[in-house]
Amino acid sequence: MDWIWELDTNDVLTISIAFLALLVSLAGGIVNWVFNKKTDKKAEQAIRLAQGATEIELRNLISNARREVTDFRLKIKEFKKENPEDDLGDHEKVFYAILEDYFNQYDRACRLYLDDKVDKHSFKKEYKKEIENLIKNPNYKRYLNPKKKRYEGIILVCQEWFEGKLLFDQKPKKTKKLKPSKKNK
Repeated sequence: MDWIWELDTNDVLTISIAFLALLVSLAGGIVNWVFNKKTDKKAEQAIRLAQGATEIELRNLISNARREVTDFRLKIKEFKKENPEDDLGDHEKVFYAILEDYFNQYDRACRLYLDDKVDKHSFKKEYKKEIENLIKNPNYKRYLNPKKKRYEGIILVCQEWFEGKLLFDQKPKKTKKLKPSKKNK
């Protein structure tokens, strides 16, 4: 402790300023840490809010596309009734374009899922059955072919959710025929 008394005023002042700077620096670090925590929480809330808005928009786009498919199917049925002899070629082209838009909406949703842009748990809960129905529908098989690169988002999600198998590729299980036992002969 004797060395403290041997310091001149300049040295004491320098040490005091350095100590004060250390305290200010520590206090600034603590305040910065607290503000960063609050900012992180707000950023997480903003991300969840954006994901929610994205999920609502996806639902609206898919619902609108589904409605268009249904409406146009009804229009084609009415047209067939009223004009049984007329060619449906132009109507079919329009219908296929509407159907492709329908698949595009699901594909876009699946790509957002794969890119972690939506909450994966709620997405799977909401869309699993719908996407399964798409894949199970034999009329859609030509659109959802894993050998083609179209609608790859849907196909990748199905492979993830359904253990690597697309549902329309599954063949019915063969049942084994029972052979008569040797005891009964």
